[in-house]
Amino acid sequence: MPSEVGPYDGRRARRKRCDACVQRKIKCHGGIPCENCKRTHRVCKTPVKPQMTERIFVSLKGKSLSSAVKSSPRPPFLSATRRAEVSLPQPVSPKGLDWYLPFFFASFLPMNIFTSDRVSMELDLIDLAKSSPALRGAMYAIAALHGKQTCSLDLANVDVQLNIAESLEAYNHSVCCIRKGIDSNELLDDPSALWTTFLLGLFELMHDSSGENWLSHFLHGTCTILRLQDPESLAFPDIKYVRKRTFFLATRTFEIARSLIYSSPSFLSEPRWTVALSKLWDEENAALWHPKEALFDILPHISDLSIRTVKFCETVDDVPIDSKNLLIRSFADEGLVLCELLQQWWKDATVWELATEQLRSGTNKSRSSDMELKVGHLYYHAISIYLSGTYDYHALWTNPGAPSAPILPRTTIEWHVAEILRLSQVLLNHGTAGVLLFFPLRVAGARAAGIGPRCEILSLLRTVERRGFVVAAAFTTDLSQLWAD
Repeated sequence: MPSEVGPYDGRRARRKRCDACVQRKIKCHGGIPCENCKRTHRVCKTPVKPQMTERIFVSLKGKSLSSAVKSSPRPPFLSATRRAEVSLPQPVSPKGLDWYLPFFFASFLPMNIFTSDRVSMELDLIDLAKSSPALRGAMYAIAALHGKQTCSLDLANVDVQLNIAESLEAYNHSVCCIRKGIDSNELLDDPSALWTTFLLGLFELMHDSSGENWLSHFLHGTCTILRLQDPESLAFPDIKYVRKRTFFLATRTFEIARSLIYSSPSFLSEPRWTVALSKLWDEENAALWHPKEALFDILPHISDLSIRTVKFCETVDDVPIDSKNLLIRSFADEGLVLCELLQQWWKDATVWELATEQLRSGTNKSRSSDMELKVGHLYYHAISIYLSGTYDYHALWTNPGAPSAPILPRTTIEWHVAEILRLSQVLLNHGTAGVLLFFPLRVAGARAAGIGPRCEILSLLRTVERRGFVVAAAFTTDLSQLWAD
């Protein structure tokens, strides 16, 4: 992960130790060169990220579906759970990639569920892909790489190296299409652009173990396009805006996690977005409301508070004493208000869950587990620890006489950690996208005490990595170094 990865639990991220300190199994302090290397006259070097194979943009030739079926063998989908119920778009793709599209829907999406409204999401993707070469290219790229990494394709009939080459070829084709849209100023009006940039970012999480390329795609692609939209349009009934709302609700978790993980401001905390989102569930949209969405309306405010608190702690020595005391209390009071909102959310979500179960039993509907609510519970436990960490690592709020702040006792933190691990396993078993677990697992890892919970966290991260998201290895390395220190 990049060195600026932020306070997953309220602390500043630790940089990687230099090679000499790693070899000697000691702590590393003082920048580069570190204090130990200065004292022992050693060469102070930190690990260098290996260079990725340079992507080559290629010229692509179109091909119709009928001719592709005749000329290309159709690989079996060994782990496919179902096929799309509607006709797939006619591909205009590099030779041999035609059969990756149904594999995207039949294998990748069932193993990486982003929203409970999966049917609407799939129908939107299928419809948009019919007229978007960029979106189809992103789907081809993910499906080819997913097949190779998970061995979901019959590798007796498919060359592994060919899978990688084809995935990069499709990726480059999609990027070229996006660049053309930018050059022609048509990207903002392209309804498929949001999904395309988002899927290209997912491809990077599967291909680049550092996470840096994903951050670039998501921050400068998906986030930029979303930020330039009118947030009030998400409530409009027109199909164009309904699709944007479907995308927004399915993917805003990534924007919130990005802000929390990288200690970076989010547009979701801007007043025009908070006001618009508070009105999103009015009138005809009220039936679509879910407790998870209410929690996710709170999270950007906690991220914003944490960022401002860290900046204040870094410059507190330059603040006049009277102003400093007022600001210390103001930050504490703001945290207490957000803590009360979280506690009230937990109560409201519990009431909603009981009422929903009673409604199901009264109509003889089969009881099904609400995975959206479990995602909400998962992030509730993680953000509770994160909010506490905003204060309990700083003497300004822990010294005797300090103003009251939302600092959790150790037993409560241990309960939150245990619940994060339990819910993460449930969600992975259900097929929830493992990338949604990175923030909660990193928060739990920072507070996990004992070999048992730590081994469980590493096991969960390995499961996510086996499902194709190689960036999980960076979190594993980061936590291992944190525990070693």
